Amino acid sequence: MKTHQLFQDADFDDIHIVSKQRSPDPLIMMDVEKPIVRLERFIRNNGNRMVGKQKLCEIMKISRPTLNKWIDDEFISKGQRKEPWSRQQFDLETVVSELKKQQNIV
Repeated sequence: MKTHQLFQDADFDDIHIVSKQRSPDPLIMMDVEKPIVRLERFIRNNGNRMVGKQKLCEIMKISRPTLNKWIDDEFISKGQRKEPWSRQQFDLETVVSELKKQQNIV
């Protein structure tokens, strides 16, 4: 490296190596009260059921990327699949309890 043109004037006797620490676990930055209330209202009116990602987003009025981020950050557990090729299905009461748990952490 000393012979490279960019490093001709560099002092290699005084090099400092800095490493970045892993960022802390993410928190849900939004108020989860509204999605919880919407889910509870839906369950009260329609009963508990298994729904796909799109329906879950519609009920909670959040975007798919937000739901995917919550799943990736483990705020909500991954949906169940009946078959390996089938779509993920989410139990609404389980999602409510997971969001309430997260709400108490924040």
